[in-house]
Amino acid sequence: MRNAFVLSVLILTLSGCKSLVEKGNNLFQAGMYTQSAEYYEQALQEDPHDIEAQKGLRQARHKILDKGLIDVRMLRLGSNPTGAAMKLESLLRNQIAWHIEPFGPIANTQNEEIGYATLWLKQRAAQLGQSRFPDQFRFFEHSYAFLISNAQLQSQFSTYRAALQNKAHAQCTRMSTKTTNERFYLRQFTEKYCMAWDLPQELTTITQDPTRYSSIQLTPRFKVNLHRTSRQANALKTASSELKQIFRESLWYNPVGQNTFKLKFDANLEHTRKAKLVNRHTHFTLVEEKQSKTNPSDTLDVEVKKAFRYPVTEFTEQFSVNAKYEGVIAQQHIEFSVDDSQTHYTQSHQADFPQLNIKPMKATFLDVDSKLDKQLSTLQQDFKSQLERVWIDTHCNGLIGAQYGEYILRCGKSSPDNEFVNSWFKKQFGLTYQEMATLYAL
Repeated sequence: MRNAFVLSVLILTLSGCKSLVEKGNNLFQAGMYTQSAEYYEQALQEDPHDIEAQKGLRQARHKILDKGLIDVRMLRLGSNPTGAAMKLESLLRNQIAWHIEPFGPIANTQNEEIGYATLWLKQRAAQLGQSRFPDQFRFFEHSYAFLISNAQLQSQFSTYRAALQNKAHAQCTRMSTKTTNERFYLRQFTEKYCMAWDLPQELTTITQDPTRYSSIQLTPRFKVNLHRTSRQANALKTASSELKQIFRESLWYNPVGQNTFKLKFDANLEHTRKAKLVNRHTHFTLVEEKQSKTNPSDTLDVEVKKAFRYPVTEFTEQFSVNAKYEGVIAQQHIEFSVDDSQTHYTQSHQADFPQLNIKPMKATFLDVDSKLDKQLSTLQQDFKSQLERVWIDTHCNGLIGAQYGEYILRCGKSSPDNEFVNSWFKKQFGLTYQEMATLYAL
């Protein structure tokens, strides 16, 4: 509760600050160094030469480093050497990115923690060097690259290279024997894997992938009725192009695909605007002086009824759109439709009679661009979602265990956290899909 109260007070204080630098200064004084650095960075984006912001950012980053090293020590003392090493690795990466060099007590603390981390790195390397999964060692080196470099352990770790290479060679050979023309993803992965371990393989070139598509054939059928000032004439053509682009960016598209995807795109679009000129009138009463009939020398105040007449242009606006796509991919039918309609009335005139509260009025027309964009965007988003859904249905359900990893790799592209995918990768490589993706750009 106390922390929440302090944060609330701080937010109220910041709302009255005049500049980003002042906000950063207040957060710095409150010990919120990461947040203060964000404000200094924003200030430098606006003015890269702001000396006060540069100074504040430099001080904040040194404080972040100091606090981070305290976290490292607490993790180590808490018997969590892995967490300590990970935190220390992130601090070293930040130092390089920020172009800062620790000094004084901070440097002493960092050197001390690097010493402890070095002992853990050596122990962990010895364990992974005995693992039957060579990629675990490779991922270990990748994860702690800056720490390993800072501790100057590269030459020592290179002694594990020969044994790791032999294990990777066996893995590469097993994968190479499983690649066929129908295992496109497995072939790509095998090439990357073997090349990364300096074991290039001469695999048969795949000329066609029978499960994917190299082109899209879109058949548009449009009915359009627009008034002469409408700006939506090309909206449906643009939507057609965007549907094609969505397909080309999907996992289903590849230049070596054997098939052509056929998509129907039907749409009816109407936007009409009719104008009618009418005359309006408003009655009002004036008091006028008139000569008395009984006594011509006297005048009387007499109420006179009058009418103010003015022309008004009335507009009736009709908008409607209904659009639908339909196609078959991987033997699954996909379709979706959107529709919207509205009748809108507005008017305009130039009459100006303040005493009757009559002022010139401009017609307010429908924002048809936004309404149409919203519907077409919904259609396109659903098309993208349907393509992803069918990919998952095809490759992550039922057939996922088929073709020695081919469907595992295809499933991983869309569902990297899939339990079966990660189980397979752990069994084959000792790592998760995401970890292997980091090493081999899956």
